[in-house]
Amino acid sequence: TTASTSSLGIKGAPTLVIGTMNCREDKINVVKEHFIRKGYRVHSGLQFGSELVLYSDDPSKVHSDFCVYIIGDDGMLDWREIQTMVRSMPDFHKTLVLANVRLDEEGKSVVDELAMATEHAPFRHKQRIIDQPGLQRKKIKTNDPSSSQSEGTDSKE
Repeated sequence: TTASTSSLGIKGAPTLVIGTMNCREDKINVVKEHFIRKGYRVHSGLQFGSELVLYSDDPSKVHSDFCVYIIGDDGMLDWREIQTMVRSMPDFHKTLVLANVRLDEEGKSVVDELAMATEHAPFRHKQRIIDQPGLQRKKIKTNDPSSSQSEGTDSKE
Protein backbone atom coordinates (compact mmCIF):
# COMPACT_ATOMS: atom_id res chain seq x y z
CA THR A 1 0.00 0.00 0.00
CA THR A 2 1.22 3.46 -0.80
CA ALA A 3 -0.01 6.72 0.66
CA SER A 4 0.07 8.85 -2.47
CA THR A 5 -2.97 9.86 -4.51
CA SER A 6 -5.54 7.10 -4.97
CA SER A 7 -7.34 6.19 -8.15
CA LEU A 8 -10.10 8.54 -6.92
CA GLY A 9 -7.73 11.45 -6.68
CA ILE A 10 -7.98 11.52 -2.89
CA LYS A 11 -4.61 12.63 -1.57
CA GLY A 12 -3.26 10.33 1.10
CA ALA A 13 -5.79 7.55 0.42
CA PRO A 14 -4.39 4.06 -0.12
CA THR A 15 -3.62 2.89 -3.63
CA LEU A 16 -3.18 -0.83 -4.19
CA VAL A 17 -0.51 -2.21 -6.43
CA ILE A 18 -1.05 -5.62 -8.06
CA GLY A 19 0.03 -8.41 -5.77
CA THR A 20 0.39 -6.27 -2.65
CA MET A 21 -3.01 -6.93 -1.05
CA ASN A 22 -1.32 -9.13 1.54
CA CYS A 23 -2.60 -7.70 4.74
CA ARG A 24 -6.04 -7.24 6.22
CA GLU A 25 -5.39 -3.49 6.60
CA ASP A 26 -5.06 -3.19 2.81
CA LYS A 27 -8.51 -4.73 2.36
CA ILE A 28 -10.03 -2.56 5.07
CA ASN A 29 -8.62 0.56 3.41
CA VAL A 30 -9.97 -0.46 -0.01
CA VAL A 31 -13.45 -1.15 1.43
CA LYS A 32 -13.34 2.09 3.39
CA GLU A 33 -12.52 4.06 0.23
CA HIS A 34 -15.29 2.20 -1.64
CA PHE A 35 -17.96 3.29 0.85
CA ILE A 36 -16.60 6.85 1.10
CA ARG A 37 -17.03 7.07 -2.70
CA LYS A 38 -20.66 6.00 -2.20
CA GLY A 39 -21.20 8.93 0.17
CA TYR A 40 -21.01 7.19 3.56
CA ARG A 41 -19.02 8.32 6.56
CA VAL A 42 -16.95 5.31 7.54
CA HIS A 43 -15.75 4.52 11.07
CA SER A 44 -14.30 1.55 12.93
CA GLY A 45 -16.81 -1.21 13.64
CA LEU A 46 -14.84 -2.69 16.51
CA GLN A 47 -17.57 -2.03 19.10
CA PHE A 48 -20.01 -4.05 16.96
CA GLY A 49 -17.64 -6.92 16.10
CA SER A 50 -17.12 -5.83 12.50
CA GLU A 51 -14.41 -3.99 10.62
CA LEU A 52 -16.43 -0.89 9.71
CA VAL A 53 -19.71 0.91 10.36
CA LEU A 54 -21.38 3.22 7.84
CA TYR A 55 -23.13 6.50 8.64
CA SER A 56 -25.30 8.33 6.13
CA ASP A 57 -24.69 11.66 7.89
CA ASP A 58 -22.69 13.17 10.74
CA PRO A 59 -22.30 10.50 13.49
CA SER A 60 -23.31 13.08 16.10
CA LYS A 61 -26.70 13.40 14.35
CA VAL A 62 -27.55 9.86 13.21
CA HIS A 63 -26.86 6.27 14.18
CA SER A 64 -24.98 4.02 11.78
CA ASP A 65 -27.16 1.83 9.58
CA PHE A 66 -24.67 -0.84 8.49
CA CYS A 67 -21.91 -3.01 9.93
CA VAL A 68 -19.36 -4.17 7.35
CA TYR A 69 -17.61 -7.53 7.67
CA ILE A 70 -14.70 -8.04 5.25
CA ILE A 71 -14.19 -11.56 3.94
CA GLY A 72 -10.74 -13.05 4.53
CA ASP A 73 -7.99 -13.62 1.98
CA ASP A 74 -9.07 -17.20 1.29
CA GLY A 75 -12.57 -16.02 0.32
CA MET A 76 -14.11 -18.44 2.78
CA LEU A 77 -16.78 -17.58 5.34
CA ASP A 78 -16.97 -19.22 8.74
CA TRP A 79 -20.69 -19.95 9.07
CA ARG A 80 -20.58 -19.73 12.87
CA GLU A 81 -19.07 -16.26 12.74
CA ILE A 82 -21.57 -15.08 10.12
CA GLN A 83 -24.50 -16.60 12.02
CA THR A 84 -23.39 -14.85 15.21
CA MET A 85 -23.09 -11.51 13.42
CA VAL A 86 -26.41 -11.84 11.59
CA ARG A 87 -28.18 -12.72 14.84
CA SER A 88 -26.67 -9.76 16.69
CA MET A 89 -27.51 -7.13 14.04
CA PRO A 90 -31.17 -6.65 15.12
CA ASP A 91 -29.97 -5.91 18.67
CA PHE A 92 -27.67 -3.24 17.22
CA HIS A 93 -30.39 -1.97 14.84
CA LYS A 94 -28.04 -2.49 11.91
CA THR A 95 -27.83 -4.45 8.67
CA LEU A 96 -24.80 -6.65 8.08
CA VAL A 97 -22.90 -6.07 4.84
CA LEU A 98 -20.39 -8.69 3.68
CA ALA A 99 -17.61 -7.19 1.57
CA ASN A 100 -15.11 -9.06 -0.58
CA VAL A 101 -12.09 -7.37 -2.15
CA ARG A 102 -10.65 -8.83 -5.34
CA LEU A 103 -8.47 -7.68 -8.21
CA ASP A 104 -10.04 -7.40 -11.66
CA GLU A 105 -8.35 -8.25 -14.98
CA GLU A 106 -6.58 -4.87 -15.01
CA GLY A 107 -5.27 -5.33 -11.47
CA LYS A 108 -7.62 -2.75 -9.94
CA SER A 109 -9.31 -3.52 -6.66
CA VAL A 110 -13.03 -4.25 -6.80
CA VAL A 111 -15.36 -4.50 -3.80
CA ASP A 112 -18.26 -6.93 -4.00
CA GLU A 113 -20.88 -6.39 -1.31
CA LEU A 114 -23.85 -8.37 -0.03
CA ALA A 115 -26.35 -7.15 2.57
CA MET A 116 -27.57 -9.85 4.95
CA ALA A 117 -31.21 -9.28 5.88
CA THR A 118 -32.96 -11.27 8.59
CA GLU A 119 -36.54 -11.85 9.56
CA HIS A 120 -35.71 -9.84 12.67
CA ALA A 121 -35.33 -6.59 10.78
CA PRO A 122 -34.33 -3.48 12.71
CA PHE A 123 -37.31 -1.70 14.31
CA ARG A 124 -39.75 -4.39 13.17
CA HIS A 125 -41.80 -3.81 16.31
CA LYS A 126 -42.40 -0.18 15.35
CA GLN A 127 -45.33 0.77 13.14
CA ARG A 128 -43.34 3.32 11.16
CA ILE A 129 -41.11 1.83 8.47
CA ILE A 130 -37.66 3.35 7.93
CA ASP A 131 -37.28 3.44 4.16
CA GLN A 132 -34.14 5.56 3.94
CA PRO A 133 -30.80 5.18 5.73
CA GLY A 134 -30.02 7.90 8.22
CA LEU A 135 -33.53 8.54 9.47
CA GLN A 136 -32.64 7.10 12.87
CA ARG A 137 -32.05 10.46 14.54
CA LYS A 138 -30.38 10.74 17.92
CA LYS A 139 -32.24 12.30 20.82
CA ILE A 140 -31.28 15.83 21.76
CA LYS A 141 -30.03 15.92 25.33
CA THR A 142 -31.78 18.47 27.53
CA ASN A 143 -31.87 19.21 31.23
CA ASP A 144 -35.63 18.65 31.29
CA PRO A 145 -36.23 14.94 32.09
CA SER A 146 -39.79 15.07 30.77
CA SER A 147 -38.64 16.28 27.37
CA SER A 148 -38.51 13.66 24.65
CA GLN A 149 -37.82 16.05 21.80
CA SER A 150 -35.52 14.72 19.11
CA GLU A 151 -33.72 16.08 16.14
CA GLY A 152 -35.29 15.11 12.81
CA THR A 153 -38.33 12.88 12.43
CA ASP A 154 -37.27 9.78 14.34
CA SER A 155 -35.70 9.24 17.75
CA LYS A 156 -34.74 5.58 17.78
CA GLU A 157 -31.53 4.52 19.45
